[in-house]
Amino acid sequence: MFSYTRPVLRVETEVPYSTLIHGWLACRNGDMYRFVQNSRQYEPSYLAWETVRKVRNPFFVDGTGFEGYYVGQYGSPEEIVEHLLQIGRYMLTSNCRLYRFNPLFRSRLMKTLCAEMSDPQAIEVWSAQFGAALGRLRCNLLTNARARYFQSGTYKSTYSLPTMRYEESDHIIEQQYTVPCPELGTPRCVTVRLESLSKPSDAEACRVVKSIGKFGHPLVREYLNERFSG
Repeated sequence: MFSYTRPVLRVETEVPYSTLIHGWLACRNGDMYRFVQNSRQYEPSYLAWETVRKVRNPFFVDGTGFEGYYVGQYGSPEEIVEHLLQIGRYMLTSNCRLYRFNPLFRSRLMKTLCAEMSDPQAIEVWSAQFGAALGRLRCNLLTNARARYFQSGTYKSTYSLPTMRYEESDHIIEQQYTVPCPELGTPRCVTVRLESLSKPSDAEACRVVKSIGKFGHPLVREYLNERFSG
């Protein structure tokens, strides 16, 4: 029987783009159990991301997940906010340049990001953007010992967590997972929200940087891996 004494935050919600994934599996008579088992390889990184985003964020009460890479470089939310927004701006600019003659697809990109639609090609583009952003930030870990220590501690805190659970119902996939909360009695004084430090002109960049992490979800990654790898 599973036993975990450290306090945890339990998350129960719908999997990102679950209707698309469920329908795709059904059309090809896919085995949901096999599909989930193949996605397990992506769980450690996703649970670590969610841990930083939800409970171990050093800068914001409701963060993005990127903040762990900036530990040791910046000491306050006001210092880091511009760098986070720049990630979002870079992705938006990249999409505008790549698809400057395809405004319809640019619209599909934003609607997919905001969960107003589920376009497979748009999901693939956002996933690639997310992976590229993480790759650039991971290079910084080579010269930032404090960030490496923070990342190591985050992954260590997720080692004993149970695997993510999924349930199918009415053509959607529900998920249940837990992330470790700080030890009881540990003060957490971060109360600032990223939105409060963002200008109205940066609303789209803020939306991107706060939403992009869902493209690292294990089932989303496995869906892309199987659908586009042939």
